[in-house]
Amino acid sequence: MGFSYVVAVAVLLSSSLIFFGVIYSDYVHADTELNSAQQGFNTLTYNLENSRINITGYQVKGLGPEFNVTLNITNTGSVTLDLRSANVLVNGTLVQFNYSDQYLFPLGDGNVTFQTTSGPHSVELVFSTGYEKFQEVNV
Repeated sequence: MGFSYVVAVAVLLSSSLIFFGVIYSDYVHADTELNSAQQGFNTLTYNLENSRINITGYQVKGLGPEFNVTLNITNTGSVTLDLRSANVLVNGTLVQFNYSDQYLFPLGDGNVTFQTTSGPHSVELVFSTGYEKFQEVNV
């Protein structure tokens, strides 16, 4: 009876060590993932809150049914904006556009050119940081 007691205690102790080892490993993994997600959220929030542009004007060129509209923009925020990953919507429809430079650095100037038909249009610039800017354009 003494030997079976010792074996039972050894089995219980070893199984509890294995159990707590698995629990601790899962806890460390979950904590690491949570910290990584929090850092990503903080970066996205910072980029959104510090993104600002000013549309300083626009030019319309062309004859016929299609016109080239060029928006002049200045980055007044403290985050560099990637125009390659930006989107331009005209009256809620995604359109193809060209940009002067890929990156719009803080206090830097650039422009975005797209084609549209004549008439009043609502133009929206949407950046990868989540920042968006509206402008009414009369062609």
